Amino acid sequence: MKHCSQISLAAPHGLGTRNSGFTLIEMAVVIIVLAVLTSLAAPSFFNLIRTQRVKSAANDLMSSLAFARSEAVKRNADVTIARVGSSWTNGWTVTYVSGGTQTARVHSALQNLSVTTSVTSLVFGGGGRADATATFTVDSSPQVSAVTARCIEVKVDGVPRSWVERGGNHDCTDD
Repeated sequence: MKHCSQISLAAPHGLGTRNSGFTLIEMAVVIIVLAVLTSLAAPSFFNLIRTQRVKSAANDLMSSLAFARSEAVKRNADVTIARVGSSWTNGWTVTYVSGGTQTARVHSALQNLSVTTSVTSLVFGGGGRADATATFTVDSSPQVSAVTARCIEVKVDGVPRSWVERGGNHDCTDD
């Protein structure tokens, strides 16, 4: 009988062996680099969030204005969009009269945003025309120079139009 000798495939002691993982110094350097990058990115990230909130609120208001106009045409009756309480920032409602006042849509209050306009409500008639003209300015609150306001205008034809405020003064009246 022949005996097979065992062959060791392991590397000789000290050659080719390496501990896996990170040293404490490597880990500290990575954490410091991440902290620096995060501190540099945070302000622009917060402004991005503010900008998106302004866009979203402006789109919601545009949608509600278009909805109110559409409902007025569909029902061939007056449909009103009005602020809640003393400010559009508190939200708004879309209502119509059909056997009493009916609420078609409600929008909740806006957080850290402002909506300014000179009107407390708009009434769209059965032909889709508005009873007044209005310009809405949707902006962050408090105002931040890196965040651009959004403007929405409704003329007597009733069609809402929107644009980005270009004057840099957070006021849609002199674009």
